[in-house]
Amino acid sequence: MSARQPVVDYSSYLQLKKLLSAQRPPAYAELAPGADPTAGPVRELAHHDELLFIVVHQVYELWFSLVIHELARVRDLLGRCGSGAGERVSEDDIPRSVNGLRRVNEIMQVLMAQWRIMETMNPSNFLEFRNLITPASGFQSIQFRQLEMLAGLPGDARVDFEGRPYATALADWERERLAAQSGKMSLRSALFDWLSRTPIEQVFPAFPEQFIAAFAGYCHEQATLQHANPNLAPAQQAAAIANAEAQADALRAWLLGGTKERNKAHQAFLFIASYRHLPLLRWPAALLDTLIEFEQNFRMFRFRHARMVERMIGSRIGTGGSPGIAYLDSTASKYRVFGDLLEARNFTLASSQVPVLPDESLLRFKLDQ
Repeated sequence: MSARQPVVDYSSYLQLKKLLSAQRPPAYAELAPGADPTAGPVRELAHHDELLFIVVHQVYELWFSLVIHELARVRDLLGRCGSGAGERVSEDDIPRSVNGLRRVNEIMQVLMAQWRIMETMNPSNFLEFRNLITPASGFQSIQFRQLEMLAGLPGDARVDFEGRPYATALADWERERLAAQSGKMSLRSALFDWLSRTPIEQVFPAFPEQFIAAFAGYCHEQATLQHANPNLAPAQQAAAIANAEAQADALRAWLLGGTKERNKAHQAFLFIASYRHLPLLRWPAALLDTLIEFEQNFRMFRFRHARMVERMIGSRIGTGGSPGIAYLDSTASKYRVFGDLLEARNFTLASSQVPVLPDESLLRFKLDQ
């Protein structure tokens, strides 16, 4: 006879007793040196609006946990072909990946909208308790750092303001968690591995060179149009023509000038973008679109965060010691994960201008006769 399943109610399933008792800040001043703040006493809210500040940031961390959960699954689905076991990404896994990324993109929209709730707090009210937060900072959000690493942000791309690794500001358990994340494949690596295995040579062996030739014709067309543009001064006209002509060389470098894996991934991206109307490429095209949308949303989240901070405290130094708004703006403008794929938008052509496929039927569904 099987054991009876315990009764689970709404509160216990969601652990509401624990969740709803987590809005009291630690009483740092009452702690002994080296004591764990999470195990010590708590204090009363210093201002009515401090609860808003705590809840909004806790909700952000909950959403971050779900974003990490979803992106890790997409990474794992795409990363199968890079497992060394000869596995391939199944056709069913591409729609699953797209659905996961669409969910993440919707969450990112919610995350950006939440800054509006924070902005209902008067800046002077925030200053009533801001000193009590110092030196805590959103810079120390372990999940946000994990999210960046999971996505594939290069470590050497980070903006430095302390002259030391950012992980030094974290607790031991947080550094261990990041170290575990750094040893895993990133979403970017999984994507590039998947793209590099796209069998373009079986469908269109001459695609890179033929596309380069077609794009060179487009660049010549653009240079001719700018040469006849009556709205440009001579210097502007010359610059526009030079830019159009330089794009052909830029495409060749983008498609053929890197490592073998990078070249194949770039070629696959442009191939999928060029023939996305064909049935077998529609889901791969949707996957690339949702990844680019994710990067756009990630950058917009950073920008929106910076604008909220600017509105609340201006150019003050951050609670963690960063330059504040200057640091946030630098990350919003500099950080890229899939930037080289966005660069492909420089090289796309109208459907009427792309090279004709040798056999279009290879990219259509095969129906039994």
